[in-house]
Amino acid sequence: MRKLTISLLSLAMFLPAMAQEFLGDVDMEADEPEIRRYTVEVLVFRYAQEDMTGSEIFPRDEPETGALSLTEQPPVVADVRKPLPDPELVMLDNADFQLVGIRDRMRRLDVYDPVMHFGWTQVTRPEEQTAAIPLARFAPPPPGLEGELTLYLNRFLHLVVDLALEAPKSKVFNVEEQARLGDVRTVGELLDEVNAQASTYYRIQEDRILRNGELRYYDHPKFGVLAKVTRVEDEVGKRGEIDLLGYGSE
Repeated sequence: MRKLTISLLSLAMFLPAMAQEFLGDVDMEADEPEIRRYTVEVLVFRYAQEDMTGSEIFPRDEPETGALSLTEQPPVVADVRKPLPDPELVMLDNADFQLVGIRDRMRRLDVYDPVMHFGWTQVTRPEEQTAAIPLARFAPPPPGLEGELTLYLNRFLHLVVDLALEAPKSKVFNVEEQARLGDVRTVGELLDEVNAQASTYYRIQEDRILRNGELRYYDHPKFGVLAKVTRVEDEVGKRGEIDLLGYGSE
């Protein structure tokens, strides 16, 4: 009886420690956020009609007045902040694109001019742990197009599009019309004046919530972006397209 009592007391002392260790393991697993991976496909296009006008024209950023020359810049201070996690970016093959049908129909119409089409997969993290990805990292952009994209996951999935498209500069009138208007400058002088004009940019800068598998449209009167985001685990068997051009799904 005495041996049984000692054994029970020893077991009673051991069980709380074992239970605490087990619960601790459960809490650690519960605190670890789920890392999700998504596929993103993006189609950037211009509106080909020149008579379309937009109100969102932004001047290109100019250097601050009194900026230091290259030889007068202060020494670079190392950034001691913790680096952001790697998004594990993997580019998609063309065979995996889902928006090919929409892109090809755009090319057959006079209204649209597709200029970039690319896709990638990445893991998603909260906004404060996510860095913007330059457009040139996905594919070489056409002249005059620049910007960056950001995919992050807080409570909802967000895709931030921040792109700028250079606006055409003013057209030069022919020599006869310039002479009629009393302008005595040569064609070369007129071209120099146009080239010296400060560049202006049309800009899309939007942070939108995307649902899994949904095709979203980022709009501007001069150009636009179609984006589709799909969770990697849900991609099998979901190859249908959402057609915004009025042709129906395929």
